[in-house]
Amino acid sequence: MSRELTLEEKVQKALDINEVQIVMSKHAYYHGLGQNIEELEAIWTKKAPNATFAQNTGYWVGYDSIMNAYGTIHLANQEAALALLRANYPDVAEDALGAGTLLMHTLTTPIIEIAGDGQTAKGLWYTPGQVTEIGGDGYPSAMWIWEKYGVDFVKEDGEWKIWHMHICTDCTCPVAGDTSWVTEATTSAVLKDTETATVSPTPDIEITTYSSYSNTQVPQDIPKMPEPYWTFSETFSYGAEWIIEKLS
Repeated sequence: MSRELTLEEKVQKALDINEVQIVMSKHAYYHGLGQNIEELEAIWTKKAPNATFAQNTGYWVGYDSIMNAYGTIHLANQEAALALLRANYPDVAEDALGAGTLLMHTLTTPIIEIAGDGQTAKGLWYTPGQVTEIGGDGYPSAMWIWEKYGVDFVKEDGEWKIWHMHICTDCTCPVAGDTSWVTEATTSAVLKDTETATVSPTPDIEITTYSSYSNTQVPQDIPKMPEPYWTFSETFSYGAEWIIEKLS
């Protein structure tokens, strides 16, 4: 950063850090409720260029693409899961989306940096949690899931919005039984579509952005920790700009 902040700017920065944390907490609650579409409409940017949602397997770029993958396809997966569940539990209502599921992505170890110009922000969180979803047999199954979030935020019409979100999955394994992420790593680091009622959308840019735990995997400094910066052009992005530029 190129200059010392005034007292007023420091107070504003403290307020911004709290507001960014609240936005990220809203993400956790929306996702836990299965309300991905509502989340996108409420707390994601619709104006900033190249909004990005990324996982280990690649990037979805642009609000419409993210809405399709994270919103519309997720809703279709909920409907498919409900149909399978109702075959085993006929008393479950036809409109009981999310029945039998339980998603928890807690937020820990926040590192939040607000740009000196106050227009963007960066955050890094570790997120230990669990995912309980309907399996292909129509019964719920529970998995531990440990991930990291690297997120860029942009101030839009005076409110902080999610701009780029990179989710790095370290490991998953069943909650019950004798297996752990170590034994799971010898077969598969994530649930296969055939084991759940879900269909995984294909990223716009298919590339390995992060490797889940394996018995030989070295710890990865991804996403990088935010560092102080004055304006976004001076720092790195958690989005896909680097590869979009490379491919163009």
